[in-house]
Amino acid sequence: MADVNVIVGQAGPLPIKVSAEIDSDGPAVLTLAGSVWTPTEDRMIGVSLAIDGQPPAVSARIFSNGSSTHRAVVPITFPYTFTIGTHSFVLEPMTADTTSDGNDFFVLTVQY
Repeated sequence: MADVNVIVGQAGPLPIKVSAEIDSDGPAVLTLAGSVWTPTEDRMIGVSLAIDGQPPAVSARIFSNGSSTHRAVVPITFPYTFTIGTHSFVLEPMTADTTSDGNDFFVLTVQY
């Protein structure tokens, strides 16, 4: 049976920076979800994930037709292989048009 570890499970605003111990160097699956908003209509917005200071590995996104409305991003699940040890994770706005606040919630899980 796989272990599922919640790395992030908290309200915004972005950026959110955490460290977590990863106990496997085998293949893992990460899932990123959350909500964001934009003060400007007709914009692609989202949340990006950077691992260990590298450029963002992935982004969960949504197109916002309207302004000033919190939107759930389309969750993204993707494979990743870690080394055993402590790793850093940063959730940040995907674009300059992306906004978040205490009404937005973010979840990042690692399954291995």
